[in-house]
Amino acid sequence: MIRNKEAATKINESRPPSQTAVPPLAQSAAHFASRLVRMRVLCLVIGCLCFLPMVYYQSGLTMNRSLAAMFADDDEALLDYQHLQSTFGGNLVVMLVYDDDHLMTAEGLQRNHQWTEQVESTEGVEGVLSVAKLVDAFRYLRPEFSLPFAGSSTDKPIALFRRDDKIAEQFRDLFAGYTHSNDETTAAIVIMLQQPSGENENIVTSAAESTADISQTVTRLRHIAEEMPPSHRAMLVGEPVLLEDAFDLILSDGRRLAIGTIGLLCVVILLTLRDVRVVILAAACIVWSTVATRAIMVFWGVELSLVSAILLALVAVVVVAAIMHLAVRCHQTGSTITAAIAALAIPITCTCLTDAAGFAALMVSEVRPVIEFGFMTATAACCVLVSLALFSPMVMSFPEKHLCFARKKRDDHGTTSRWLRRLAMRSVKHHFGLGVTALVILLATLGYVMRLETNSSFLDNFRRNSSIVRSYARVEERLGGAGVWDVVLPAPSIVTPTYFERVRELEDQLRKIELRVPGEPSENDSAKDPSTVRLSKVLSLADADEVARQVTMLSFVTPDVRLAGMRAAIPTFAEALLTFPDTVEEQAGTSSDSPEMTRSLRIMLRSNESLSGKAKAALMNRVHDTVQAWSAETDHRPSDNQSAADRKIVTGYSVLMSRLVASLIRDQWKALGVALAVVGLLIWGVTYRFSLTVAALIVNTLPILIVLSVMGIFGGQLDLGSATIGAVSIGLSIDGSIHFLSGYQRRKAAGYSASHAAVESAADLGAPILLASGALVIGFAVLVTSPFVPTATFGLLVAATLAISAAANLTLLPALVVWFERREDMATQNLPDNGSPAPH
Repeated sequence: MIRNKEAATKINESRPPSQTAVPPLAQSAAHFASRLVRMRVLCLVIGCLCFLPMVYYQSGLTMNRSLAAMFADDDEALLDYQHLQSTFGGNLVVMLVYDDDHLMTAEGLQRNHQWTEQVESTEGVEGVLSVAKLVDAFRYLRPEFSLPFAGSSTDKPIALFRRDDKIAEQFRDLFAGYTHSNDETTAAIVIMLQQPSGENENIVTSAAESTADISQTVTRLRHIAEEMPPSHRAMLVGEPVLLEDAFDLILSDGRRLAIGTIGLLCVVILLTLRDVRVVILAAACIVWSTVATRAIMVFWGVELSLVSAILLALVAVVVVAAIMHLAVRCHQTGSTITAAIAALAIPITCTCLTDAAGFAALMVSEVRPVIEFGFMTATAACCVLVSLALFSPMVMSFPEKHLCFARKKRDDHGTTSRWLRRLAMRSVKHHFGLGVTALVILLATLGYVMRLETNSSFLDNFRRNSSIVRSYARVEERLGGAGVWDVVLPAPSIVTPTYFERVRELEDQLRKIELRVPGEPSENDSAKDPSTVRLSKVLSLADADEVARQVTMLSFVTPDVRLAGMRAAIPTFAEALLTFPDTVEEQAGTSSDSPEMTRSLRIMLRSNESLSGKAKAALMNRVHDTVQAWSAETDHRPSDNQSAADRKIVTGYSVLMSRLVASLIRDQWKALGVALAVVGLLIWGVTYRFSLTVAALIVNTLPILIVLSVMGIFGGQLDLGSATIGAVSIGLSIDGSIHFLSGYQRRKAAGYSASHAAVESAADLGAPILLASGALVIGFAVLVTSPFVPTATFGLLVAATLAISAAANLTLLPALVVWFERREDMATQNLPDNGSPAPH
């Protein structure tokens, strides 16, 4: 039996090369390499000449910080939010929160009035609502009359602060949680930012100017908070501030991580290859590719967004991974730059194209920043390929005498090659068992990952010990919730007591909502069930009108008269919660006397921003269902026949942020599927073998599912950081598979059996695959230090995926290749036990 196997092995090893077709692309690789090396000076000059204008052109690249610009133009959540903006004007709300134990005194009022005026006079602020504004508004309910013989007005008690006035107490309670805390020791100046011009009409063209205006306004308000006495512990919070902080962190991450990534990768190159030429080549390709990518983005009108700031770090790892293979080949005995390029032109080209395909797959997402990130990184991968062609022939032709450190004998792979060969031999011998095990794990992990919970809480994108999270925790402790969202209802042209009564019924229903969410952290009130989730505040003009109606001389007038008085007293608050006849006329050109005129009423909701994504989504769904049920009782018209002004909408910054992460997670599977399809087509186009393509896709999909499954087992959830690793990892990890398959097919063409070709390819290419994968792992592992959690999660998961993929490419891939091609071998291969290579 053994003799028969040995005979079969010898027959297969001596199989003539003509039986294995050589890929057509390989025939032109040598000619291309020879011409490229001959023209290396010209290529260098072309690269340098192109670089100068691109440096100037890329300076026009801008960053879009608009939340609205993160959605597709026809996204329903965005359309609802834009309806809110167009109806009530400025909807960007931030709060300047500070402590004051004497807030409800004349001294506290004076401080509040001073800071209110300072904030209100700040450029970019539409209006404010504060305790000082409430004091002025309450004079509408309790007019103060001064007699000639009366004392100084400063000696009189402030009407709103009187404890014996029931209406004053109700008025204070009405705004508790907005302008002051329930215990009246914390004040909040609610600030409405001006609506950027063109935000609703053309988001793309005006995004740069509008987001710059918001950013500058937030910066001015931060300065006011910083100038306030430290004892008041002033801070600025709100969703616009949260988004600004996220962008600031990402920008600082981009700079810091780029320096760290490039520095570490250069150290890896010097320690492993001891060749300064490789460092020079890496630096040239990284800088050129980054500048070229930014210039192309400017040309196509693409802006930097929430996930784009790590461009330089990503380019660095892609460049170094490609250069590692070229450098190792150049260091082999007897190898020249021409021979190295000829051998690696097809694998490196295919590697860069698969990188681009993996990144480009993200463009199927409906989230605009992910689309732009996919375009940016796919373009960068293509630019890396161009930069390698322009600079590698010249740089690697530099003499080694003064650019290479002392190192061991060039072709002495020794221990590494023997170890890799033995490992590959064991894998190939047990190819059936490994293959079946891999398929079982693939299906099991796929089923598990599909059931992972998602976390759509935007606040969880920041570390728990960060100042942002601490600020929000303080706001939620003192004011009862930092998440701001809204319900928009149609209102009649003439507001009647019956309409306001119906609105208050809806508000009561919203206040009574209580959801039991397992695993939800405890709220501030220890008496409450830790798993109970509810709205912390519900407020509209119907509540304010109910308080005003209790004043004797206002109880005889209509709600519209009382509303007109509130508008005169606190215009910003009133106009933010109800459209008045004159504003409706301006927007729709309808006469205020027309019965067809439709107004809108806004109910402001508050919830804890620290709620988990699951709890927040459940609460939003229950609010939506409650509003729709209330609407069905009052309006029997089909929803399809209602205009935008007639619809009942649940929207706001918190809703948009929650939908943003949820949409991103939903699109990840579609992006992964597209990445697998495109990468598979590229591999098939190079190998012309369906079996090899399937083997490579299985080997590179399995690590992604394993990493996500382990993350889920340890309590992790799919979030902004993990939602894009599938497509990205496929594009990057396929690098090792391509080089292995390239070496495998070369040996098959030389007459090797499938088993020996797989073993020798793993032994020969294992070192450069491990070096390239190591560079990628180190490069992405640097991202773990980011204070922005999605960036850190992305870096950790991709690094772990690439590490597992490197091992799989040298063990599982040879086994699967032999298993899928066993019919062509005609017999089971018996590998030599001494680990010696098969003869050429």
